[in-house]
Amino acid sequence: MAQANAERASRHLAGVAAEVARRHGYPDLGAFVLARTADGASLAAISRQAGLHKDWLSRHLAEVAPAAAAAVPGQRQARPDARWRPALHRLGFPDVASYLRERHVRQHRTVNAMAAEIGVTHHAIESALRRHGLDRVAHAATRRAAAERAAQVAGRLGYDSLGRYLHERRAVGWTWQAIAVESGQIGSWLRRQAAGRPLLL
Repeated sequence: MAQANAERASRHLAGVAAEVARRHGYPDLGAFVLARTADGASLAAISRQAGLHKDWLSRHLAEVAPAAAAAVPGQRQARPDARWRPALHRLGFPDVASYLRERHVRQHRTVNAMAAEIGVTHHAIESALRRHGLDRVAHAATRRAAAERAAQVAGRLGYDSLGRYLHERRAVGWTWQAIAVESGQIGSWLRRQAAGRPLLL
């Protein structure tokens, strides 16, 4: 779901950028921004001229037109990401947005894990997620691992979901101890699945 949301947000930003460029007679947003900044316009002024929020380009230019973002003199948008550059270079990422997508959306790393890896606070990670249009997923790696565990247990027992297995066993009077023995899982973990509580290993 997080990946789908991120992809939808990226498509939306790309669509807005393309529409702005088309309305102003440029092949892409980068060309429009570079032409206007060459005339002395600020990103805020260009955003307003494009009919966008005054901070739209400051927040999104690096994602929708990275070459233009790098070329804009003194672009304020780049400042929040500047302290990330040494760590990103060491890890092999070209920019903050690609790092966040890979670590948080695809690899399901937590905010705290990413903060430790980059050497920033968790607040900086949360701010970067917002700045680049990505949703924060709480305990992403843990939840995914638990969901995979539940699917494996269900499949081994011949069910399409662990919830269905637990429901059927409880419906015919099985105790949690008996279910734990059959499934090879801890009773407290099984009860959490049945209750719909967060899936924790």
